[in-house]
Amino acid sequence: MNKTDIKYILVACCTCLRPETLRKSLETYKNLKKPENISIDLLVVDNDKEASAYDVASEFEAIYFVEEQRGIANARNRVLKEAVNLGASHIAMFDDDGLLDENWLINHIEFYKNNVVNVVSGPQYVHFEKEYPKYITENNIFKTGTTKKNGQILKSCATNNVFMQLDIVKEHNILFNAEKYIFMGGEDGDFFSRITDAGFVLKFNKNSIVKELIEDNRANIDWILNRYYYNGYSGGYLKFGDSKNKLKKFLYLFKTAVVFGLDSAFVAPSRLLGKTVYYNVLGMSLKTKGKLEGAYFAKPLNYYEKINGK
Repeated sequence: MNKTDIKYILVACCTCLRPETLRKSLETYKNLKKPENISIDLLVVDNDKEASAYDVASEFEAIYFVEEQRGIANARNRVLKEAVNLGASHIAMFDDDGLLDENWLINHIEFYKNNVVNVVSGPQYVHFEKEYPKYITENNIFKTGTTKKNGQILKSCATNNVFMQLDIVKEHNILFNAEKYIFMGGEDGDFFSRITDAGFVLKFNKNSIVKELIEDNRANIDWILNRYYYNGYSGGYLKFGDSKNKLKKFLYLFKTAVVFGLDSAFVAPSRLLGKTVYYNVLGMSLKTKGKLEGAYFAKPLNYYEKINGK
């Protein structure tokens, strides 16, 4: 597919009930290096009908909208629709807990200009707000490495660090699936998979870096273990939520049940190897349990309630 010239970029994120985290994120937006010959604005969509992010968005002169219909996919669709309405040619998306490298946008723009590409994805690493115990910082849930190579063609990506041309949305009507993923993660993977299925090229740019801010509400064992389970459940549900192949589903459930039994058998002995190993092993066991239950029940799980208690 042909790529379009960069004329007007909206740097955009959606947020929900995290105004102080959003403020820390937008501080890094303020320090972005920006090209002089391209118009750039900040867009924030708030998924809280009480408009709790209004003051923060105003502080950074963001274009601000409230999406009252709750759900991650609904908020992301509002971002896309408003970006199109505002006449942007391109959008650069990040999450409300993302800390942007000062060269993040410049590097996305240069990569887009110099490659055969329609969508550019970058890495997201973690940034701990302060010192935490080793069994927290070295938990696999916070793994920061990537095996992707610069310029690698991808099937899909996440919205936490992406740059794309907006005619994909405007002319091809590709949006996030709000019906299936209203309260679940995975809506971005599905969205970008449909984009590449439509013939658009998605590549990885290692130099456009975002760091995920890890604060106290995440740097604790309860959140970590819940996240393991949710990630597993989401994966199982997305794999078999709509599946009509009963045999394939049965084989998956059988295999996953066996793996869960093996994982669980290692949990107690892993205590002897220290907290870091123990919580990683326990987390993997919970992730496998989540896969099993997500595939078996085939019902969406509310991410807000499970992970954030909202």
